[in-house]
Amino acid sequence: MGSLEERSGWDAGLKTKIAGLLLAMAFVLLAVFGTWTYAEQRKATEAELLETSRVLVDEMDAVWDFVSLNQERIDCTSDGTYEYKGLHCAIVGKSVAVLFSRESDYRMRFTKTDPRNISNAPDEVEAAALAYFERDPQASEYYCFDDEVGEQVFRYVSAMHITDQCTDCHGSPAGEIDVTGYPREGLARGDLAGAASVTIPTALYDSNMWLAVGTNLLFFLVIIAGMCVGFYIVLDRLVTRPVAELSSGLRRVGEASARPVCLKPPHAAYATSEISDLFIRFNEMAARIEALHAGLEGQVEERTEQLRRANEELRAQRLHVERVNERLKGENRYKSDFLAIVSHELRTPLTSVLAFAELLDDSLGSDEALARAQLEEIRKNGRVLLEMVDNVLETARIQAGSEHVNLEIVDVSDIIGLVESSTDAVAVKKGVSFSTSVDHDVPLIVSDWEKLRRIVSNLVSNAVKFTPSGGDVSVHVSFDVRKREVAIAVRDTGIGIPADKHRLVFERFTQENMSTVRRYGGSGLGLSLVDDLVSMLGGSIDLVSAPGFGSTFTVNLPIRAADADNDCAEGGGCDDENHVDR
Repeated sequence: MGSLEERSGWDAGLKTKIAGLLLAMAFVLLAVFGTWTYAEQRKATEAELLETSRVLVDEMDAVWDFVSLNQERIDCTSDGTYEYKGLHCAIVGKSVAVLFSRESDYRMRFTKTDPRNISNAPDEVEAAALAYFERDPQASEYYCFDDEVGEQVFRYVSAMHITDQCTDCHGSPAGEIDVTGYPREGLARGDLAGAASVTIPTALYDSNMWLAVGTNLLFFLVIIAGMCVGFYIVLDRLVTRPVAELSSGLRRVGEASARPVCLKPPHAAYATSEISDLFIRFNEMAARIEALHAGLEGQVEERTEQLRRANEELRAQRLHVERVNERLKGENRYKSDFLAIVSHELRTPLTSVLAFAELLDDSLGSDEALARAQLEEIRKNGRVLLEMVDNVLETARIQAGSEHVNLEIVDVSDIIGLVESSTDAVAVKKGVSFSTSVDHDVPLIVSDWEKLRRIVSNLVSNAVKFTPSGGDVSVHVSFDVRKREVAIAVRDTGIGIPADKHRLVFERFTQENMSTVRRYGGSGLGLSLVDDLVSMLGGSIDLVSAPGFGSTFTVNLPIRAADADNDCAEGGGCDDENHVDR
């Protein structure tokens, strides 16, 4: 950080910034108030013009209605003889509109879409109003601002509807000549007869509106200016002057030849509790700085030595951790190698035991049922032990990093059929119903045949093991076109797994609880091995289960493994994705 003397010359003082802030706030408030005042005055002007137009139209309607109601009396002599005098409501309305407009700038007239007199033809605004009344029979008025020869005017159009008196000239039958010499239009009571149009110049109203806006803005500006001046004076007395005193004191503290500094708080008339407390704390700080300055260099040297010793200790601890890590890596490799060797050595005699049990079973007579039952127990437990040894061996190879994926084109139906043939006998003997199904649109996939067989075999074996007699185990294979994945779902009606133990069953040497181990046996490696193999094939496994409702394990595999392109390129024959589809 630079010193105080290195600050840019552009940096403004607190007074200047406060004044600029107040000025900006004043402009913003003035703009907001001006916009609001203009909107309100404009709304009031429009309301006044609208009310004036409505009054004029009401007066003209009154004259029109008076003539309509007294039309028969006008056209009859004193002895009751009918004598048409050529004075009808349209003529009277037009004459009254001329008289109303003669002494003012207002213009009033009657109009309709197909007038009998061409002078009553509608202009653009009146045509729009008549079309609006035609679309919405409930509408009674239409108004807007318009420009006429450089002059802004307010246009108001009020709808007129056919009354009972109007049907004498405008009713049925259509085409018949009425008393005025025009053919009747065939209109009925309530139909749109035309409209009364009023045009009012807005110059006077606009000048009054701008005068009101200017007066309000000037009054508001005077108030804001007074508030800003008062606010500036108060801030100068309460904040900027005390801050300037503190700044001067800080400069004296920072000087090399500084003498003891003690600032005098502001005058009581302008002091505040916060500023006075700040001055007190500043004086206390200055005293502590003077007291600590003498021993500062010694403290720096002491802290430097402490940091040096701490760095040496950290370096020694890091070397020790590196040595421990190397030793742990070696022990982990030794453990994996030991498991692999032991598992491999156990597998050979176990295979021989099972083979000799088969030979011995073939040599027994049909009357030796007890011996056959004992041999069956040997074979069953031998197969369980062999499966456990295979799982341990596979797990050890995966941990050691020696297990690789051998990709080839795989028909999932073949694997399901192989697992079905090897599981049927076990399921039948336990009294469990076992079934498989493969959807017709499941394609061939690029994967590792043996690893996929072990995945399905382990899941099916687990399902049969944990399903009681009379239960069901099923395998269903489907294809998700959108995800380009094959799903292998293994469902059972077994004991089920609580939701909080779903992740636990995929850990090595772990089962749901010890009662499960005692009742069903197993090493807890089967599902963890399935999880590892599915990950190696680029897939995922989902579990849906609840106690008493069975379990469903779903393996989702891509139809092409992540590194299938390289392997297919080396072996040939997999260069097109269509080659793995049925």
